[in-house]
Amino acid sequence: MKQYLSLFFLGVGAIMFSGDAIAQHAVATYRMPIEDCGILISPSQPDDPYYESDGGGMREPNIYKVGNTYYLFYDGAATHAGHRPEDADPENHLWRTHLAKSKDLKHWERLGPKLRCGIDDDPQGMAKGYKDFWSASSAWLYFDKEEKYWYAFYLGADGAAPSGPDIGTPSTYYSSCLAKARTKGLKGIEGEWIQYNRFPGKEKSVLFYKGKNGSYTQGITVPGPVIINPHWKGEKDTVNFKYMMFATCGANIAIVRSNHLDAVQDWDGDPNPEGWRVEKPIVGPLTEAPGGFAGVTESWETKPNDRQNKTAPENANYYYDPISGYHFLFTNQFNQDYTATDCNVVYWTKDIEHWDDRHSAVVVDAKCTRDGWATGAIGFPSVVRVDDKTLLLVYDAIAGDSWGHTSRHIGYGYWKIPEFDENGDPVNPVLNK
Repeated sequence: MKQYLSLFFLGVGAIMFSGDAIAQHAVATYRMPIEDCGILISPSQPDDPYYESDGGGMREPNIYKVGNTYYLFYDGAATHAGHRPEDADPENHLWRTHLAKSKDLKHWERLGPKLRCGIDDDPQGMAKGYKDFWSASSAWLYFDKEEKYWYAFYLGADGAAPSGPDIGTPSTYYSSCLAKARTKGLKGIEGEWIQYNRFPGKEKSVLFYKGKNGSYTQGITVPGPVIINPHWKGEKDTVNFKYMMFATCGANIAIVRSNHLDAVQDWDGDPNPEGWRVEKPIVGPLTEAPGGFAGVTESWETKPNDRQNKTAPENANYYYDPISGYHFLFTNQFNQDYTATDCNVVYWTKDIEHWDDRHSAVVVDAKCTRDGWATGAIGFPSVVRVDDKTLLLVYDAIAGDSWGHTSRHIGYGYWKIPEFDENGDPVNPVLNK
């Protein structure tokens, strides 16, 4: 599809690179790698019930724990049994958000696809304006404790890779879309979802207006984790927005704000005054530049200390440590030199409004994967608390040294929350070299 050979977020782009050595990157100041445990879950096999929908690979894992059950949302690459892998029709190989659950992280029950592409529901949906016509993937979840419903913020795509080994992979243009669980309560996480753009008259619904709604023109967007703003003082607060999202906007992670979880906007209409507002980016190589990475891939500028090394963060996930008082953002990093995501990095701060990329560390890369099981593309970290000092981290990667997007597995490991000195630097640091 259009611009497929350009540089895309979520790792879509010029991916026909096969590295002979481990990718070298200088994206972060420190190294704080996970204790890697290898592969957590793999694509379905031909005899499995969901081989047709996720047998082609698994990406973008977001993990949640409800009670004593782990819920893993991930993008499954469709094989569509009966179609040959070389089938040149991209709709037979699309990516959709799937769900699996486990109580022990060893035995997984797959619950199948949970979000539908626009083409699944209406072959004419592209003409109607569905921004998820070719993809409904990368779902971040938020449970509204007052309303008692789950919300899913997900990526919609206007295109899909038209050919090659990664056929069907989401392609630009990317938009951020919204779905809501049909079933009330925590168990609604397992059920079906209502995608907002399926309502009559709402076909062009997106979270972020295509132009400027806020202080930053966002360009292509990918949603992210949502939290309640720690500075919000209640319903009478007219200064602080209630919700914060850490979204990928262009080549940056930006804070996006709203008082309403469901504040969708019409892509072609005027901006919703109650809608999500994109503020100045907080980390990324283009934090002072106009939004959107399309058209600026050749002009990425490294920071003065060259730590960024032509890399850009994307796909943030958030954790707050109540013991140390630190906020953490876990991101994968798109390396322009390799035209792929090659590692995962964590950023930390005590001031959620301000982040310093000097306070950053590599947490997953080819140097730390168990027995070198993955030495090529590595992406999309998500975390869940294990105990006061430990987080479970999941990520996607392909076994071996490939930079492709299909045939990926979900890996996992455990990350020890570090201690920091009064300047926010880690105690006993290991520099990333």
